[in-house]
Amino acid sequence: MSEADGMEDAVDGAMRTGLMVAARIGEQLARMREQEQRTIAAAEEQRARELQERFDVQRAAARAQLAPVSRDDWWDKATPEMIERVHETATAWKAYDPEAAQAAGKISDQVQSRYGIDVNNTGADEASVAAALARAQQARAEADTERTKASAARTDEVVAGAAIAGANRQDRVDRSEPAWDTAERRQQLAESLEGKADREAVNSRLLADKHHGTHPAGAVAQKPSSAKTSRMAKQGGNGRTMERGGLER
Repeated sequence: MSEADGMEDAVDGAMRTGLMVAARIGEQLARMREQEQRTIAAAEEQRARELQERFDVQRAAARAQLAPVSRDDWWDKATPEMIERVHETATAWKAYDPEAAQAAGKISDQVQSRYGIDVNNTGADEASVAAALARAQQARAEADTERTKASAARTDEVVAGAAIAGANRQDRVDRSEPAWDTAERRQQLAESLEGKADREAVNSRLLADKHHGTHPAGAVAQKPSSAKTSRMAKQGGNGRTMERGGLER
């Protein structure tokens, strides 16, 4: 046997294995479609409508993937991997969509005429099929994990972006308000008092404000009342009331 014949045999064997793996995965997906249909039938109206919409979206995507198999120019350029993918999709959907069933028939005819392989009985070595199927399922699981991580990362970015935007808004608000003990704030106070009091009252208010530069929010402790202060001034250290001249009553 020549080297070219050996190469052709290897390619033929790989394609038979690939088609069998695609068929097995397609059958698994078909069982998932069947379960989805049962779930839709058993669900309440609103939930059933949502599930049916998702099913229809998946079916539309499958139809789009299978559309090229009706063209000879696609088959002229199709690689084994491309053929395996459409075979998998057609197998998964042919029981639930007439277009997928039609595509499955087209794939079977083309593979038979071009490669001499029966997609329903590829003659592939079962051990090779099992090993290739395990690799394909592992790759699929890893892809699902990566998509989940990417989705979580996008969610984190949205949350962080919202927090930063909120902080920026608060920072702009803080910067728009003048500091409490500044000439700018006192100027605003003076302008707000114009026309509400005479000039002497305004000046007195501004002077008092300047000497008491603590923001009202900072005044958390109340000062003793004037009445209490007055009583304390009249008492001695022992609390007894003193008469003028220092004589005890």
